[in-house]
Amino acid sequence: MRTLIVKLGATGDVVRTTTLLQVLDGEIHWLTSDLNAVMLKGSERISDLIRWSEANRLRGRTYDL
Repeated sequence: MRTLIVKLGATGDVVRTTTLLQVLDGEIHWLTSDLNAVMLKGSERISDLIRWSEANRLRGRTYDL
């Protein structure tokens, strides 16, 4: 299963959303603002961390969730 989490804005919302990393299986890709990417960098559960400034990398990709 391949999951894309899109949480761009409020830093507090991004932090609260990290709890999903404990319950989701498979590959997790996360799209977030450039500013919030610093907090998520290095997470072993995130297969691909995508900064908003490089969102064009998502073109052509498909996700199950």
